[in-house]
Formats: sequence, C-alpha cells, structure tokens
Amino acid sequence: MKQPAGPIVLVGLSGAGKTVVGRLLAQHLTWAFLDLDSEVERVAGCSIADLFARGGEQAFRDLEDQVTRSASVDSGTVVSTGGGWMDRPELREMWPDSVRIWLRVEPGSALSRLARERSTRPLLAGPDPESELRRLLAGRLPAYRLAEITVRTDGLAPEAVVAAILDRLAEAGQRPATP
Repeated sequence: MKQPAGPIVLVGLSGAGKTVVGRLLAQHLTWAFLDLDSEVERVAGCSIADLFARGGEQAFRDLEDQVTRSASVDSGTVVSTGGGWMDRPELREMWPDSVRIWLRVEPGSALSRLARERSTRPLLAGPDPESELRRLLAGRLPAYRLAEITVRTDGLAPEAVVAAILDRLAEAGQRPATP
C-alpha cells in the first residue's frame, strides 16, 4: 500500500466534524494538525464572527486565502478547512498531492452539532439556519464531489469517523505513514 504523497485535507460543511475529527486523526497518525479557521482567527486577532462583523465575508475569504498560501503543510499534516474552502479552485489546488476527504453531513445533523455554536458561525446567524446550510451545500456540492474520498459523518462519533477515514484510505491503497 502506498502512502499519501501529500497532506490529508478535510473538507465539508460547518458541523461535519472537520476540526474534531482532524485533531483525532492527526493524533492517531502522530502527524501535525492545522485548523485553517483557527489560523484565520490567530492572524486576524479576533473571532471569525468578529471578522465577518468588521469586514464581511470578503474579509474572511481574503484572510483564508492568505493563511492557506502561507501555511506550512507537508505530507505529515492533517488540515481542517473552512466550509467554503473547497469551493475556491485557487485554494483547493494549493496542495496538489493532498488527499482531500469530504466529511459529508446532512444539514439537519450539522445544525444539531452546531446548536451551541450558532452565534460563532456568521453564515448561520439568520432566522433559518437549516435552510442556509441546505443552500450552502447545494452550491458547494460540485466542489465537495471533487474530493478523492467521501466519508459520511451523520450519527457517527468522531472516533468512528477516524476509523472510516483510515478504512477508506486503505481501500484507496493509501496508508498514512506513522512513526
């Protein structure tokens, strides 16, 4: 079995589990972990919600672009992206040797997971966040489908999602290296 030539990049809607699963996957593999949303907050010096309030979605997207381009990412890195990251060709092609894994979640499941975090998710702050998630998913679906691997996360604990990722990597003939 060959190992991935590049990083593992987790993509999907907010609430898919990218950060939690990414951290667990990186721990399991003893790889580095990079959460692009956390990096955006670090560089901005404020939360994503505050960044949206100050400069709108464009300010966030510009900083997301900057953080992606400056990130130190190699074949021993698990990357958690923002929900719209995969929809931007200039970003999703940044690491051509990466294995992109779509953590697929239904909008209703995502909303349940995000129930306590809605105030920190600017795109879900409106009166009907589930409809907004459905709209976002419909618009991003073509990009998410470009991921090399898809793993459904509905109803699964993060540890089960990690196991499913490892199984799918093995099925694809790509075994991540561990020290």
